[in-house]
Amino acid sequence: MNLANLDPKKREQYLMIFTGVMLVIAVIPLSYYLFGANITAMQNKITEAEEEIEKLEIRQRAMTKYEKDIRQNAADALPPVQELAAAEYKNWLTSLLSTFPAQNQNQRIHNFEGAQVTNTVTSPQKAPTNRNQRTPQGPDTNFTVFKFNISGKTTLMGLGAFLQKFYEVKTPHLIRRMTISPIENAQRVNVSIDIEAISIPQTKNVSFIAEYKENQPDWSTSIASLVDRNFFVAFRRQDPAPPRVPPVPVTADKFTYLNGITWSNGQGQAWFDFRLEGRQRFFKVGDNFRIGTANCQIDAINDDLTVDVSVTSRDRDTGQPIQFILPIKRGETIYDAFNRDEDEQEDASQQTVALQTVSG
Repeated sequence: MNLANLDPKKREQYLMIFTGVMLVIAVIPLSYYLFGANITAMQNKITEAEEEIEKLEIRQRAMTKYEKDIRQNAADALPPVQELAAAEYKNWLTSLLSTFPAQNQNQRIHNFEGAQVTNTVTSPQKAPTNRNQRTPQGPDTNFTVFKFNISGKTTLMGLGAFLQKFYEVKTPHLIRRMTISPIENAQRVNVSIDIEAISIPQTKNVSFIAEYKENQPDWSTSIASLVDRNFFVAFRRQDPAPPRVPPVPVTADKFTYLNGITWSNGQGQAWFDFRLEGRQRFFKVGDNFRIGTANCQIDAINDDLTVDVSVTSRDRDTGQPIQFILPIKRGETIYDAFNRDEDEQEDASQQTVALQTVSG
């Protein structure tokens, strides 16, 4: 097609289309070259911003839960007056140790014998600062730690009932350490428990009232099945034990292998692996060794990688001494060689009978 013969208007249209295509082809790589780095940097910044937003959201949720826990602890904490808080909490522990309400009429009531409750420490403290904390701590970060020790004698069932009631109370307290030691010829055990409780200034409690959590499961059945027995004596199975099957005697000939044969200056050396003894032994012609109740002697070490072993033993039925020679192949045990020799003798006798029958 000759552009000179075209109509001028069409010629201009073709030229404009061609110029536009060339500009598009040239502008795209040029734009990427000029602005590609900026676009990549902007995408990286967007990705970093999204990750930072996600971290802030996670931190906000954690702080919300922390604030909720603080409010709940403030509502359930001991009174801010230290003397009153220590006295009321100690009285509650003492009453808890004296008796436990029975869930039903058939359940026994357990208590602590010679129970003692001691307020060991009353310590005002301040919450630790965070590593990146910039603002100073205010008075709301103060709290008081009360430490108590409980000691006495009780049954394991009684200890389980105490722990159940202790953790059902809605107050910030916990057991730091518990020691249980048996008493000889007694159903009770010595128990020592270290307990901590706290009081914080935000609480509005003027006195400590033990409020128990709602919809708590009754653990008495589980406690009875686990702790209503003496853990300090040997366990006795209630169900009759299955009949004991006597162990199968392990014979040494099944676990004595001929690992290999080596030659030095024309003399052979047999390598035996005694699995039951966990060691290897090396024998030459004429050497003696013992396997179980049998006395063995190396009679010959052959070129076909077999070893002739003379075995002296006693017959199991008559008790009379018997002696036979076993050709042992590499990788076989004494037991394998003995059975193989018996099988070969049986096959040979059967062939002899067959030949005699045919000839007759």
